[in-house]
Amino acid sequence: MEIAVLLRRAFHILVTVSLAGCLFVKAPETKVEVRDVALSPLPEVEMGDELVRTRAGDMIALLPKGWVYLDPRTEASADVVAVAVDPDYTMTAVFSSISGVEPAADGAEHEGMLGLARRAFSRHARKTAGAVRLVGTYSEASVGTRRFGLYEFTSSNGASKTRCSVFTSSLGQHYQFALVPLAVSGRDQRTDAELQRIFRSILATIQY
Repeated sequence: MEIAVLLRRAFHILVTVSLAGCLFVKAPETKVEVRDVALSPLPEVEMGDELVRTRAGDMIALLPKGWVYLDPRTEASADVVAVAVDPDYTMTAVFSSISGVEPAADGAEHEGMLGLARRAFSRHARKTAGAVRLVGTYSEASVGTRRFGLYEFTSSNGASKTRCSVFTSSLGQHYQFALVPLAVSGRDQRTDAELQRIFRSILATIQY
């Protein structure tokens, strides 16, 4: 019963994060420096063998071993592809499609993944009251031949960061993967270094 309650709480949090504006994002008011980084194509943590997969089959990914899938079926979850939490319920991975951005004829084509990241962030901002802020810079990353747009945001007190990546599949559909810290289990939170390793590891398995 306790686990079921935790799962419900976790899912309510992640729906707020991924669909109601990805944690109340406020668009940046000043231009930021852009970084381009190359990430390892190999995961840094042990991964499981269950696939995250879109219905169209244009994106697949793996999750770390031991993670638990949640049922994303709610009234607000039309864009959610998959949701999972770690065994300690300290973080959740949310895969979702990015609606409201025209396929193949928008910033993803003309400005690269940086353009898609900016548009995704702005889309969140339009839906919310600006309770969090962008951390650092937008950036583009490569994992082998795959390209991603990256950004992070935090609440006003800076207690935790949500990490987001955006990308466009071979079918022209835009997607976002977000790693969201949770505080529903009473357990100690993961360190920033641990969260970064897990984020990079999941990102390394995304194929589109």
